Amino acid sequence: AALEAVVHLAGPAGERSLPFGEFMTGPKRNALAAGELVTAVTVPVLRGPQGYAKVGVRNAMVIATAGVALVCDADAGAVRLALGSVGPVILRCPEAEAIVAAEADFTGRRLAEPALRAAADAARAAARPIDDHRSTAAYRRHAVGVLAGRLLRRAFPHE
Repeated sequence: AALEAVVHLAGPAGERSLPFGEFMTGPKRNALAAGELVTAVTVPVLRGPQGYAKVGVRNAMVIATAGVALVCDADAGAVRLALGSVGPVILRCPEAEAIVAAEADFTGRRLAEPALRAAADAARAAARPIDDHRSTAAYRRHAVGVLAGRLLRRAFPHE
């Protein structure tokens, strides 16, 4: 979702394309119609830092307790943040994205600490987690803010 990838599908009714964020419709659910299959995924080439961070009981082969993806498009002066495992579907963070777009220097990779904290707080607020056997909603919400802050610090290492 953060990459704004497009999923291309083909089936008995013909071909169609969907943004990845619309393709994933819920836990273990997607927008495939009967008889359809994925033929390709198109990912735009972007100039800028990208990253993914997650929290889980192990580092590999585990369902994330919370995950955050960050994509910087330096040419457009934009950043995209997507959250996983903290809502019914992958969530974007338009408020956090707007804060970074307004405050960041994409050429010098600079973002003042107050703006970075505000963006991380906005990502935290965008999360809609639940309590389940893996974690509490409060922990997931907190983790999103921490992970978003870490990714933003890597993308914009100069204050």
